Amino acid sequence: MLTETAFLVLNALYLKKMADLGGLVECVRLPDADVQGVIDEALDDGRIVALGGEYLLDVPGRRAVLEYYQETYLPKREAVTAWYERFEVLNSQFLKLVSEWQTSEGDTRVLSQLMKVVERQITALRKIADDIPRYDVYADRFVTAIERVDVGDKSYVTNPRADSIHNIWFEFHEDILAVVGRPRETVEDVH
Repeated sequence: MLTETAFLVLNALYLKKMADLGGLVECVRLPDADVQGVIDEALDDGRIVALGGEYLLDVPGRRAVLEYYQETYLPKREAVTAWYERFEVLNSQFLKLVSEWQTSEGDTRVLSQLMKVVERQITALRKIADDIPRYDVYADRFVTAIERVDVGDKSYVTNPRADSIHNIWFEFHEDILAVVGRPRETVEDVH
């Protein structure tokens, strides 16, 4: 089984699909040396592959991540599933507002509503962090993205190349699906 640090880094690749060292450090909020150590070990054992300075999981890496989810979160699944059901209400609101934002040409009313939904998600993440402490990192990433939006950098709303609110939300959604046993991608899908 993966160590917690190895899981955090490989899970970031599982959720991001592809990232460089800086993107992984930003995502997991661990020291560069710790993340690089996991990368080096995972390259050696075939769990990840390198492509021009970026990394992606190979089949053994995806399998290891999904096994970690199963072994670590199965005992918590019932409590987390109840939380997840409430999250899906926020998720519906989020998806609607992101769509409106993308078609509104920067409507500040839509942005304000979207930020309120994200702030509710931050509060909810802080509560579930008792069961899954690493979810505090998602809350912290949302706070950082909101701060960037608040100072005028609207690319942190939906930019696919930034640690944007949209990207963080979708990574979290895929993460919580794996925790409750509904991953979008299974090892069988990889073969």
